[in-house]
Amino acid sequence: MRVSATFLGGLALSATLGLVVAQDRPVQEPAPAAGPTAASKEREADAQAITELLAAFVKAYNARDAKALGNLFLPDAEIEDDDGEITSGRDAIVERFSSTFGEGKRVTLSVNTESLRFLGTDLAIEEGTATLTGEPDDTLSSNRYSVIYARQDGRWFHSRIRDEPPDEVSPHERLTELEWMLGEWVNESDNEIVYTQCKWADEGNFLLREFDVKIEGRIALRGTQRIGWDEQQKQFRMWVFDDNGGFAEGLLARDDDRWVIKGSGVRSDGQSVSFTNVITVLGKDQLRWEVFDRTVGGVAIPNTDRFEVVRRAPLPGD
Repeated sequence: MRVSATFLGGLALSATLGLVVAQDRPVQEPAPAAGPTAASKEREADAQAITELLAAFVKAYNARDAKALGNLFLPDAEIEDDDGEITSGRDAIVERFSSTFGEGKRVTLSVNTESLRFLGTDLAIEEGTATLTGEPDDTLSSNRYSVIYARQDGRWFHSRIRDEPPDEVSPHERLTELEWMLGEWVNESDNEIVYTQCKWADEGNFLLREFDVKIEGRIALRGTQRIGWDEQQKQFRMWVFDDNGGFAEGLLARDDDRWVIKGSGVRSDGQSVSFTNVITVLGKDQLRWEVFDRTVGGVAIPNTDRFEVVRRAPLPGD
């Protein structure tokens, strides 16, 4: 009998189933090949000059040198944040970066330059995505941008930088990544059967799961689970409750073709529980479920459960 294991693994089974700081967003770093290859042959020298300008910008930003950054802008240049706030003039831009560098932790700027187009003899526009990374390799924010470059007295400068508003992604759109969970599933051993059923909540912003655990033909445990998107932590979150009064919550994260669930909760007898579950999607009708790192009442349970879960075959008349 695995009732306690099912509570932990079954909780998971039932449970199983995007910012650059406004001041920092203007920063860009060119992809090495983005300049010359983006322009026609006769504009290669100009494209190379813009590539070097961007490289100087990124170098100055990562060195936290606001004055050097200011020298890369025209006197009347502008920076527009994604919320519409505009910083006008080179002096104000230097002050802006000085303020940015004076607060918060050190970050590193990188950029994916997607296009560079010349609008005339002395104007060019670039589009791409800028990313700020903290330590160690922690992506803090990422946003799309556009830059207008202008040539003055034979030299290229930043004329206007604009951060594009972030794309709005609804909780429902986030959860479509977990659509493989929808439907009815079953795991069966010698004397135990676990049924789960997953469907969309009415508003479409949560996945709802119900599970029944039968031992020797009798219901031993029932429960429900809700899965949603945590916009603050940028992760999937789950909550699960069983009919004996136990409950748990946890976070879901993807690892290639596997999903890792780390959860903790309290059983109906008051003992704390914790667990790690790894779910491997083997196909649209089969999952591999593994339970690791279980504890009950602070005591580690050394064994690891591993079992297969398959989609329930249609019943007669379905």
